[in-house]
Amino acid sequence: MRIWQWLVENFMNGELFFYIIPIFLLIVLVIVIRLPDNEDERDLEEKKPDDGDKKLPQVPRDTPRHDTIDLTLPTESGIEVEVYYKKEPEAPAPELPPAAPRTFSEGLEKTRGGFFARLKNIFTASAVTDELIEEMEEILYSADLGVATVAHLMDEVRRNRASLQSGEAVRELLKARIRVILKSVEKPFAVGAVRPFVILMVGVNGAGKTTTIGKLAKQFTTQGHGVVVAAADTFRAAAVEQLAEWGARAGADVISDREGADPASVAFNAVNAAVSGGKEIVIVDTAGRLQNRVNLMEELRKVHRVIGKASDGAPQETLLVIDANNGQNAVTQAREFGEAIPITGIIVTKLDGTAKGGSLIGIARELALPVYFAGIGESAEDLRPFDADQFTEGLFA
Repeated sequence: MRIWQWLVENFMNGELFFYIIPIFLLIVLVIVIRLPDNEDERDLEEKKPDDGDKKLPQVPRDTPRHDTIDLTLPTESGIEVEVYYKKEPEAPAPELPPAAPRTFSEGLEKTRGGFFARLKNIFTASAVTDELIEEMEEILYSADLGVATVAHLMDEVRRNRASLQSGEAVRELLKARIRVILKSVEKPFAVGAVRPFVILMVGVNGAGKTTTIGKLAKQFTTQGHGVVVAAADTFRAAAVEQLAEWGARAGADVISDREGADPASVAFNAVNAAVSGGKEIVIVDTAGRLQNRVNLMEELRKVHRVIGKASDGAPQETLLVIDANNGQNAVTQAREFGEAIPITGIIVTKLDGTAKGGSLIGIARELALPVYFAGIGESAEDLRPFDADQFTEGLFA
């Protein structure tokens, strides 16, 4: 009864409208919000396929996004799905043609930028003075050619002083004398008729000996020779792995043993494998440092003797690998190795990575051993037969 009286009183004085209007608006708002949802539900009910309709393909949940699934959807289904796009396989990169072997001029670029660049200032002088000759002598001494070699070259300059009218004349004289020194050690490497032809490789660790063996193996197999490589540096696991990789690339057989095994035994087995397999060339890697296990030179003597027992007269060549960066230290190394076993030839590596390429002049004159190969790049083809003319021209280019 009280509610009714309250309604009548508020209606009469007009206050009731302040309550009715907000309630009415709230009801309208609820209706407006709900109507679209109901329409969507009715549309979906109408569009829902019967059990007999074709089902949509199922996407495996573990399918990688943007990978390999094909999905065909009816456009009118109104059902949202996560689509996985088919990724086309990438086309293989085209094979690049092998890079052309480097020239001696290219390989000696750093050397020319070193002490030979300083000599060029002298070579452009219009007159040959005492000061000019003294300056040239200082430059040559700083170039790690060795005292004896520098003294020899300066004696030639002073002996011919009267005929030297300009810096260009000094250049030509120096170039001619260096060419003579290098010509005296230029000798093509030849694989003899003995089978197997055994090459023993020696040198300190870091000189590039193992890489050089791989490059030689590649060159020999390319020439049609059957090659066996003995991984006799058993004190350095990386050397064995490196040779195995090079052997696979070169198509050469690699004979190895466990780490720390007897190097002479590995060399012996490699020679026997070449004999039984009819292979023509054996290349034996050796340790450059044995790290307190045994004396290096004694081990080399043992390897040398054992190879001779495996094949009469072997090894046919014992090659010392020298890093051009070592300069005159290489001369000391050569003498130490030569006291243990007879060295028959030299391979100089890393000429492209040093400004001390001119040190080969001193090495050639002081050791007087054949220089068979020079390394002027990374590829197998960049282990080049040593050419005195090309080397000299590369220095003075």
